[in-house]
Amino acid sequence: MKQKLLTIGIDAPNGELLESWLAQGLLPSIGQVAAEGLICRYEHQKLYRNERCWDAFLNGRESTQSGSVFIPETYAYFNESLQRQESHPPFYANLRDRKICMFDLPAPLLPQIEGIQIVGWGSELNASYQASLPVGVMAEIQKKYGWDPKLEDNIRVKDFRSGEEERSYVLPCIYDRQAVLAFKDKLLTAIERRTNIALDLMGRDDWDLYLMVYPESHTANHVLWHLGEQHPLHAPDAGLSHALLEIYQAIDDGIRRVLTKWPVQQPLLIYTLDHTTRNSMDVPSMVLLPEYLYRWNFPGHRALATGDAGTSLGEPRMDYRQHWKHDVWSLRTDEGDDLLESPDRQEAAGDALSWNSANWYKPLWPIMRAFALPSVGDGYIRLNVQGRESQGRIAADQFHATLLELEELLRRTVNARTGRPLVTSLVKVRETPFERPDIPPDLIVCWDEASAADTMDSPDLGRIGPIPYFRTGGHVSHGTLVENTCYIRGPGISPESAVRYGRLEDLASTILHLLGEPVPAGVTDRPLFDVLGPDRRRAPFADA
Repeated sequence: MKQKLLTIGIDAPNGELLESWLAQGLLPSIGQVAAEGLICRYEHQKLYRNERCWDAFLNGRESTQSGSVFIPETYAYFNESLQRQESHPPFYANLRDRKICMFDLPAPLLPQIEGIQIVGWGSELNASYQASLPVGVMAEIQKKYGWDPKLEDNIRVKDFRSGEEERSYVLPCIYDRQAVLAFKDKLLTAIERRTNIALDLMGRDDWDLYLMVYPESHTANHVLWHLGEQHPLHAPDAGLSHALLEIYQAIDDGIRRVLTKWPVQQPLLIYTLDHTTRNSMDVPSMVLLPEYLYRWNFPGHRALATGDAGTSLGEPRMDYRQHWKHDVWSLRTDEGDDLLESPDRQEAAGDALSWNSANWYKPLWPIMRAFALPSVGDGYIRLNVQGRESQGRIAADQFHATLLELEELLRRTVNARTGRPLVTSLVKVRETPFERPDIPPDLIVCWDEASAADTMDSPDLGRIGPIPYFRTGGHVSHGTLVENTCYIRGPGISPESAVRYGRLEDLASTILHLLGEPVPAGVTDRPLFDVLGPDRRRAPFADA
C-alpha cells in the first residue's frame, strides 16, 4: 500500500516564543504531535531576501540566489516571484501516480500534477496572484468561503516580467491601536477560513500528499509584535492579551481540526520555516540609508526628514494615522517634492515597491554614484559603475575605494536616541564590480539589533529623522543562522527514532522518504531521521 503524508507549515514564527508556549502547554495540538512522535531540528543561513528560505524547502537544495533583480541597462529593480519561479521544480513536481493537494504554498502551479493546487488565497508575499489548477477551484473557494480578509484592503500591482496583475495587501498604521486590533481580528478570521478550506479540500479525494501552510504567523509577527513583546511602541499597561499568542493558539486549534480528518494510520509532519523577531531594519534600510546616500551624492542637499544632529529629540510622536508610506512622504523637503517620485505615482503605475521609500529615489539612480536598493531586511547599496551600469558614474578601478569610503562613513552613524552605532557589520558582496551579476547589492549593511532606531545622526551628513515605525516585528541579519523545527508522527515513528540535526533543504527528502518515493537528482538526499518501513530503504546517514 502506498504511504500517504500530510504536511502543515507554520510560517516564520518566533522560535523562542513557540518553544516557550509549547513547554507551558499553551499549544496542545502541536504539543501532542511532538510528544507522540519525533522532533527534528534544522537550520539555514539567512541570505538576502527572507523569502528565499522557501526556495530551499521547495527545491530541496541550498539557495544562493538573492531573489531580486537589478537591470543595469535600465536601472530597473524588482523582486522575483516565488509563484512564477522556474529555476528548479518543487520536490513534488515529478511524483507519478500520486494525488497531490497543495493549498496556498508560495509555489508555482504545476500542470503535470494530478490533484488540486491553489496559490495566493492568503499569501504573505508582498505581491501575489490568485490562481488554481483546475482553474475554477479558486473562484469556487472564494465564493464559498470568501477572501483572506487582509486582502480586502489591497493595491493592484504588476509583475515586472509578465506584466500580469497581482495584489499587495495593505498593513495598518502601527500607531493606530484600533486599526492594529482590527487587523488582528482579520488574521484570526483568515486562520478559521483557511482551516475550513483545508478541510473542504481534504474531503475531495484520497490524497497521497497534502501540503498546506499557515502564513498568518508570519504576518502577525510583523504587525502585532509590540502587543506583547518589547518594542518602543509596546505599552505594558494597555491591559491587552498577548496578541501573538492568540494567533499561535488559533493556528494550533486549526491544526487540531485538520488532524481529526487525517487518517490516524498515516504519517503527518508539522514544520516551521524562517524566524521573526523585534524589527530593527525597516526604518534604517527603507528610509535612513537611501536619504543618507542622497546627501552623500549631493552635498548640502536634503530630500527627506531633515534635522540637526546632536539636538534633543524629545518624546517620539505617537499621532501617526496614515499608511506608513504617506506619513513618511509627508516628511519630504521642497527639494524632495521636486526630485523624488511619490508613492502615489508609483502605485498608479503598478510598481510593487511603491510603499518602500528607497524606491522613491529611483529616478535619481542614474545620476548618483551610489544608491540604496529597496529592501525589507538589511540595507542594500549598489554603486553606479562605468562599464556595468549604462550611465555609470564611478570608474571600475575606484570600486574598492568607494566602498571603503562608504563603510567608514556609515560606521560613524549613530542611533540618535541611544548614541549606539547604527551599523554592526558590512558585507562586501563582490571583489570586482563584474562578478556575480545576479546579486544586486555591492554592499550589505547590517543594523544594530539591540534597538529599533527611528533617527540617524551623522557627523558628516547631519540628522535624518525621526521616522515613524512601519512594522514592529522583523527578520534577522544577513548571514545569521536560523533554526527551525518539525514534528513528525506516524506508525513506527517514536521519540526514540534516530534523528540528525540537518539543513532546511533536508525537509524535501524527509517528505519523500516518508512517502516511500525516490529522491530526484539535484535534491539533497539527507532525511532528518532514520526512515524505515515496507519498501523503503534506510536513510543514508553515513553520507550526511
